[in-house]
Amino acid sequence: MKKVFFYTIVALFLLMLSIGSTVAVTVEGGKGDAFIKIKTDTYEVHWKTGAQMGYMVALVKGKALFDDKIGRRLYHSGNYAGWKDWGALTGFKVLENKPGIAKVEFVSDDGGSKEWHCVVTFWDGTPLIKHEVTVKAKKTVVSFSHGHEPMYEVKIPAKDQANWESKGDKGPFAHNAFWRDGNFSALYATHPKGKSRIHANRMDLVHDDLGKEVKAGQTSDPLVYFVAFAPGGKAEAHALADEVATGGPKNLTTVEASGKLSITWGAIKDIR
Repeated sequence: MKKVFFYTIVALFLLMLSIGSTVAVTVEGGKGDAFIKIKTDTYEVHWKTGAQMGYMVALVKGKALFDDKIGRRLYHSGNYAGWKDWGALTGFKVLENKPGIAKVEFVSDDGGSKEWHCVVTFWDGTPLIKHEVTVKAKKTVVSFSHGHEPMYEVKIPAKDQANWESKGDKGPFAHNAFWRDGNFSALYATHPKGKSRIHANRMDLVHDDLGKEVKAGQTSDPLVYFVAFAPGGKAEAHALADEVATGGPKNLTTVEASGKLSITWGAIKDIR
């Protein structure tokens, strides 16, 4: 009986150590920094705060997928009575940050007709990142009416890119990917009307058919898509499209660092 009690104590102690060591997805930096860095258990990304704001560096398990800090990598660009890209970061909020998850909001002004608001959710335990983008109009515009929403610009040969069109209302939906040195990144639409394209050193999603008129002061419906950074290549990128079609990551374990044990050390004494 004493031996059973001893092993119970050890098991609970190890459980407490595990819970205590759980670390949230980390978010470092803010509006005044050149980059905002987000790190999960498998990848790290750096979000550029200057124009055009967006992902500029991506590391998968410490290995660079892309890390050239000059130019632009992943951003939005649309033709709103003239081509306008994401400008510099004008607002930033951490909406949620606890073990296993971080949700942040990036805001950019195109200097003309609108603001872009991009709410991004990062998780441990999955390579998928959820993006919810809305347009807040400063004058009447058609949201997501003509453009690259989003656009990737990475120097990748055509043989290391792939594109898949939507398979209908139940998916998988349009997506594309590139890979290098054993890792990949991919873009996934979540609507059957979304389209995907690849070009030399570029790939994008197109949501022209989802555009709706938004008047001054109004905010559009969200445009939702996923980005992935992970080990693997074409097959691994394509496989994630089925998960996206069902709504994205589910049943991910997030554990608070305290308050989750229903048994106290005093109660353990009574197990003997």
